[in-house]
Amino acid sequence: MIIDFYTHVLPKPAFDYARKHADFGGMEKYIARMPQLHDMDQRFRVMDRFGEYCQVISFVSPPIESLAGVDKDTGTKIARVANDSMAELVAKYPDRFPKFSASLCLLDVVAALVELNRAIKDLGAAGIQVFTDVGGRCIDHEDYKPIFAAAAELGASVWIHPGRGPGMADFADEDQSMHDLWQILGWPFITSVTMMRLVAGGLFERHPEIKVITHHLGGIAPYHARRVAIGLERINRQMEFDDPGEELDFMKRPGIDQMKMFYGDTALMGAVAPLTCGIDFFGINNVVFASDAPFANIRNELDAIDRLELEPHERERILSGNAERLLGIGQ
Repeated sequence: MIIDFYTHVLPKPAFDYARKHADFGGMEKYIARMPQLHDMDQRFRVMDRFGEYCQVISFVSPPIESLAGVDKDTGTKIARVANDSMAELVAKYPDRFPKFSASLCLLDVVAALVELNRAIKDLGAAGIQVFTDVGGRCIDHEDYKPIFAAAAELGASVWIHPGRGPGMADFADEDQSMHDLWQILGWPFITSVTMMRLVAGGLFERHPEIKVITHHLGGIAPYHARRVAIGLERINRQMEFDDPGEELDFMKRPGIDQMKMFYGDTALMGAVAPLTCGIDFFGINNVVFASDAPFANIRNELDAIDRLELEPHERERILSGNAERLLGIGQ
């Protein structure tokens, strides 16, 4: 059994509504080339190549909050339509799509909390997808703590997708990122920055049982683990210096240990060396198979797993066992 833990869809009702009220900016060219986002017959023909294989679906990037022309009411409506549409796909094709990750619009946190509860309790979502930032504001901000608290209380997993767009320039004297570097290198970078910010902000101290899945196997953090560890130690010392005697949310246990409390998915476009590094960082129990379909090739991701020469029980955990535990299925 293979559970592809992070794949994307753009169901037609959600696409039609979003296009009527907004546009997809820098992701538009990618979406236009991906009929599998909405054409399920075409999608299923690809899925059938991999035997006993299913997908956990989430709404396509970019973040709803960053769609051009979106206000908080429109964004909330897009999230609602997206979640209804994904729930319909799960209900219609349960063997193909066992679960989905719900969308939120964090321009209105109160409305987002209502939608989070509706998606989990009424629609059966396994969790929520959030992005590394909301209009440039990191997801660690005080305003978004209730979102993580609600997810933790409901036992809902949190998928974190990189949110950096072309408007975030690579250099200070430029207005735009060039050559799609905002995505190619910017996404792994911003993922790791967000992980460190969440740890420094005390996420796992407040919610030690919360399950947070980072896209692309934690970005660059596993490959700079020692640098990250030393950096978090320095951050802790600085926070203690700034607030002597204060009870801090951060570092009741080493920051690098908290970084390893995240989960990572294997969506690395078939690269074996970073996959080995990421599994070593997170541990075999905190890695889930993901292809990022239809934006990447499922076969390449599976071939990379095969090349690792894992023990049978390790392979089973990555391909399905860890996902089943996170999704609450097959138990």
